[in-house]
Amino acid sequence: PWIAQFVEDYVNNKMGGIYLSEYGKKIPIKIIVRDTKSDPDFAATVAEELITKEKVDLMVVLHTPGTVVPVTAMCERYGVPCIALDCPILAWLSGAPYKWSYLAFWTEPDVAEIFVGMWDKVRDKTNGIVAGIWSDDPDGRTFRECVYKVAREHGYEIIDLGLVPYGTTDFSSYILQCIRNNVTILTGNLIPPDFVTLWRQCHQMGFIPKVATIGRSILFPSAVEALGGDLPWGLTTENWWSIYHPFKSTIFDITARELCEMWEERSGKQWTAPLGYSLAAFEIAIDALQRAGSLDKEKIRQAIADTDLDTIVGHICFKKPLTEDQINRYSQWPELIEYADHYSVTPVVGGQWVKGTKWPWELQIVYNWIYDEIPETAEMILIPGSS
Repeated sequence: PWIAQFVEDYVNNKMGGIYLSEYGKKIPIKIIVRDTKSDPDFAATVAEELITKEKVDLMVVLHTPGTVVPVTAMCERYGVPCIALDCPILAWLSGAPYKWSYLAFWTEPDVAEIFVGMWDKVRDKTNGIVAGIWSDDPDGRTFRECVYKVAREHGYEIIDLGLVPYGTTDFSSYILQCIRNNVTILTGNLIPPDFVTLWRQCHQMGFIPKVATIGRSILFPSAVEALGGDLPWGLTTENWWSIYHPFKSTIFDITARELCEMWEERSGKQWTAPLGYSLAAFEIAIDALQRAGSLDKEKIRQAIADTDLDTIVGHICFKKPLTEDQINRYSQWPELIEYADHYSVTPVVGGQWVKGTKWPWELQIVYNWIYDEIPETAEMILIPGSS
């Protein structure tokens, strides 16, 4: 909501609205914010009401497959142009084919490269034995497949602990498998409460791996603080936007650092990655409306398809062809090749939680992979107390 209000005020008060050539004048914007309650069925209902009752000209949807997939499905059903961000691409493509919807984010195979790339940094300090544990949901299943594929290609030995249901309270049997197999690297993708339970029980049972790289569970300060004590120290995860990213908003003339500092000053809370993606979604929307010059839905859709814009999360272009490296990396998932004109890949790097100076825990960049423009801000360390 804070980003939405910032955008609406900026466009209407500083820009005087969006110039639409079809009408020969600037038109003010109205952003209608709706909470999906992180419920897929409710998200679909909210989207349908926005389309049929509020008569929205353009839909913007963010954050997780559970919200993004049902909302884009409604936009496809009713023929409403839709801009989506902050949803892993493979998970989103479960709803393909798309005509009206376009997504900007990272792919799960790319995150797998990040995970394994971080392990490679400390390979000589581990035995290369990796245990993986995953939520029994689309995110968990997809990440499991991608991470195991890349890890095996890099010569790691996999101990597959399997899929676990939400709300699992006893992980002792999984932890014993890790101890018996002399695991030094733990990976997985779990909902945050389940990882809290797992990680506390790991320490209680004396299993402290040298590396723990976990998707989804530890993306945000609130999630790592919930672990308590020094348990967050050294945990690694995917990092898709930060105060350190060197990107600038073309539309709003603000850098990633400036946006983070503005948020922290006005909210008293630490920055998080969705902050940048929330702003970028509206950058794409405003740019597309300006180029469409119309409220005709097909013209807006085409303008989104033609996006070629530097944003606060990096360059967004839905028509940029996949590179040879991407085609090779994505070959196991043909939908990534087939529907490449409906998504734009944004950077993802490797992050590690360490004790902070301004905040209790800060996410440093320890592996920038193919994104040399994004600085590595710290050397990767082993988890303190690991044997």
